[in-house]
Amino acid sequence: MIQLNDELRIGQGNKRICYQHPEDLHKCIKINRPEKADCPATEEEAAYFKKLSRLKPDLDYSGVCRFYGFVETNLGRGGVFELIRDEDTGEVSPTLQHYLKNGEVAEAPEYWGEILRNFREWVMANTVFANFHHKNLCAKKCADGSVKLVAIDGIGHHDFIPVVDYVRFLAERKLARHLKRSHLDSVERLIARAGK
Repeated sequence: MIQLNDELRIGQGNKRICYQHPEDLHKCIKINRPEKADCPATEEEAAYFKKLSRLKPDLDYSGVCRFYGFVETNLGRGGVFELIRDEDTGEVSPTLQHYLKNGEVAEAPEYWGEILRNFREWVMANTVFANFHHKNLCAKKCADGSVKLVAIDGIGHHDFIPVVDYVRFLAERKLARHLKRSHLDSVERLIARAGK
């Protein structure tokens, strides 16, 4: 059983708390918050990742964290995910929200606009669904100095009949709507939304 404690805690969302994996710096463990003990978020993501591995065995994972399975911990069952780290420092990559709040996106809109374009292109090329909110995207600094957005939470979709997993043009239409709703279709809209 893996032992987790507050020193390993990285952060928390609405449903889960994220801990550094004590045996692997490049992995994290997500545990349901006590008041959300019955939340199926990790199980739903696990099912979506299983489907991705079957339907897209050659998927380019540069825009989404990997899922490694489940482990038992002293805090309950947890999902093990890739922990996104900056390649230049090895530090945990901040979220896009961090760069919006500290003003870096507004100070360099063309630079961040290109980062958004690259991420949208990745999403459309790979047709991977996620919650594209800026809190759920890490901005990973790469060794070559570039920045890549990586989806780290809310991976998958909740369609009862998952036609979008099999019909590409429907997936692209749905993804375009999701990206627009998350204000990732325009750096100006993203900056304006983040300021509210």
